[in-house]
Amino acid sequence: MSGQGRSVHSVEKAIRLLDCFWEAGGSLALTELVQKTGWAKSTVHGLLSSMVETAVVEQDKSDGRYRLGYHLFELGSAVAAGWDVVGIARPRLEELAQSAGESAYLARLSGDELILVECVEPRSGFRVSSEPGTRIPLHCSSQGKCILAAMPEEQAREILSRKGMARLTPNTITTWEGLSSQLALTRELGYSMERGEYRAGLQSVGAPVYTSDGRCSYAIGVVGIQTAGQLGADKTAINAVKQAAERASYDLGWRPEKNHRG
Repeated sequence: MSGQGRSVHSVEKAIRLLDCFWEAGGSLALTELVQKTGWAKSTVHGLLSSMVETAVVEQDKSDGRYRLGYHLFELGSAVAAGWDVVGIARPRLEELAQSAGESAYLARLSGDELILVECVEPRSGFRVSSEPGTRIPLHCSSQGKCILAAMPEEQAREILSRKGMARLTPNTITTWEGLSSQLALTRELGYSMERGEYRAGLQSVGAPVYTSDGRCSYAIGVVGIQTAGQLGADKTAINAVKQAAERASYDLGWRPEKNHRG
């Protein structure tokens, strides 16, 4: 049992080393990795040796510096190939961006947070841009609330207890008690909103995307400048987001009547 614990700990450290390369955006020397991690030189060197053997990391023969290896590209390509949702949902995002006049996003649950996997901007008007790959929190984004609302309550609470509910603006909801009522409303209405909870001055509308097996790991949403008035004031944007999510779900094989059949 103790050996298994050490193995898991080694995997976590290896991932931390990979993050160091990602954050640096290039190669790193052994001494730089020791400084960044605070680990013993022998520990870092041992992990790097194993990672070099599997081509996850490569070492430059000329200067001894390390960089990310080609096997990571192979793994990343395999992951991307399995994300057919992006290609299927993109036409719906394009329709949404033009009809709503706002930037449209597809977000995917990844671990305990969301990753923006696709973005389409409107042809004209003010645009709120975020790059694919951007990570956003679950508890204070409209798309995150949609995905949390589709989960069993126990699972949602576990994720938030691990990740926390950081206060990013004065409007951010930071307690389960405060969030749970919004999740219930999301389930009832089929969409979620946030106004200045993630970024001050911005607001978003999101709706869940279901795959053929009935799972909700994706959500579609639009983001724009926060406006005055009540949360449900812009019915046009809300209806456009819901329609885009419903059509994307249908394209992915989701059939409510089939999935709810007893």
